[in-house]
Amino acid sequence: MRAARLYAPGDLRVEDVPRPEPGPGDVLVQIEVALTDGTDLKTFRRGHPVLAQESPAAFGHEFCGIVDGRRVVAANSAPCGVCDGCARGEQCRDLVFLAGAYADWLVVPERIADVNLHEVPRDVEAEVAAMVEPLACCLRGVERANIHAGDSVAILGAGPIGLMLAACVADAGGWPVIVGGRPERHQLASLFGAETGPGTAADVVFEAAGTDEAWLDAVELVRSGGTVVFFGGLPREARPPIDAYRVHYEELTLRGSFHHTPATVRAALGFLASGAYPWERLVTHRVLLDDLPELFADPPRDLLKAAVVP
Repeated sequence: MRAARLYAPGDLRVEDVPRPEPGPGDVLVQIEVALTDGTDLKTFRRGHPVLAQESPAAFGHEFCGIVDGRRVVAANSAPCGVCDGCARGEQCRDLVFLAGAYADWLVVPERIADVNLHEVPRDVEAEVAAMVEPLACCLRGVERANIHAGDSVAILGAGPIGLMLAACVADAGGWPVIVGGRPERHQLASLFGAETGPGTAADVVFEAAGTDEAWLDAVELVRSGGTVVFFGGLPREARPPIDAYRVHYEELTLRGSFHHTPATVRAALGFLASGAYPWERLVTHRVLLDDLPELFADPPRDLLKAAVVP
């Protein structure tokens, strides 16, 4: 079979590899479509401490596929259920991760298959269903923000994650405002329940751009007593100089949000199936698997998400 494997930052190769063999409890999925996302692009450019720990590394984690004639999706991880984090209702401290969606076939390990493998509702297209993982992350971020009805919510970033966050915020009763980002993406804001603007003095601010500058801007935008959710990950060595005066004297709440849970994965699939928002508009390009390295090396300016077909 063909599969994309990451050898080093900037070195992505599509190669012939043996078809994976499932073990007891594992599920072999024939990939119908995989989607690109910002995490994969960052991993391509600079590596990733969790998703690319070896070389070559399996690559890609948003997908929809076929099992025994049924269309399915799976999240890219599962909690252990027994660690301190799980016991406290927090993020699992021992997540098992899945990568390798840029391929013809993928094995979903038993632990993930048990809790995060789901059949896709009949009327949901494969490209939409494949968005379940990032949308689940956004739903968890909104949970962690503790948004109340009527809260003003600024979102730094106008990419797919920013637009998904806007839809989740609007669904929770908040008023999302997309701040910054490329002007050509602003026309999509209203389709996902948001407006565009400066976002100043917001009750809640989501950093969804994944840059040092955006982390600093988020702290500056939030109102006194408000909440900042750091959603976009930074490199391990990043040390953005947060405004300590504001944090302390204006009693800001700073929260990180990483990943999803089985509950938000299930909720995300239902949200996608609802058709409440035009999720399909987030897919702007379609490429064959063999063309994936070129796409990551020189992504088009108007790229949001690309559908990658084996």
